[in-house]
Amino acid sequence: MIATPAPTADTSDAPWPTTWQPPRAADVLLSPQDLRPVDLAQWLDEQERDVAHPLVVQEGMRRAGWHPAHAALEAARYRSRFDEHRLGYSALLVSTGVAAFAAGTAGHALAAGIDHRVNRDTLATWLTILVVSLPFAIWAHVWAAHVDRDDPVAVWSQPRRSLARALVWGCGIVGIGRLVIYAAQLIGALVGAHWASGDSAGAGAVNVAITVGIALPLGLWAFNFLHRFDAEDPAVPNRRTRGHR
Repeated sequence: MIATPAPTADTSDAPWPTTWQPPRAADVLLSPQDLRPVDLAQWLDEQERDVAHPLVVQEGMRRAGWHPAHAALEAARYRSRFDEHRLGYSALLVSTGVAAFAAGTAGHALAAGIDHRVNRDTLATWLTILVVSLPFAIWAHVWAAHVDRDDPVAVWSQPRRSLARALVWGCGIVGIGRLVIYAAQLIGALVGAHWASGDSAGAGAVNVAITVGIALPLGLWAFNFLHRFDAEDPAVPNRRTRGHR
């Protein structure tokens, strides 16, 4: 076990600590080599080699007497030592969301052909977006599966969580919005509503199926992706290696 830093005072006005002092031996079980003062940078280097979670580092500093604001700032600096895969997770979640939105919109354009002529310009536009974004999404899924399996940094990656959360909300907003529109189209056609006189029940049913068939699975995948590591304790080392830095 490695000693945690302890400043001489626990006040917000105290000077910034420059050296580590170990906790009292009565408070924590330490090995003899841990009883020496350890330089801040050296201690953080040791935490980096052990791939300690930034929150574990922050909590250790706070328990050792650091002011919470100082501990949070130092933990943020420590976090910046790792590659949290901002670009990779952006490619994964953005390209997946764009591809799904393009596929749904192209499907609705085709479904409109049940009652009316298909708008070929709209269809061509969204099929182009789908064709362009789909290879990026496929590559990003393969990359993410490799990183999630091998890199412990994936557990605490902030871009991963923020982008996955945005995709969950996007699926909910777009999916529910479109479902309301096309469910109204279906019900209006079934009951013969005046405002649905130009639409058929078949077109409404196809549009509802497209919306549910894309938004629901994508939203569930994004939710599971967001919470995939919730059961892992950041204080317990895992078996993944640092294959990506």
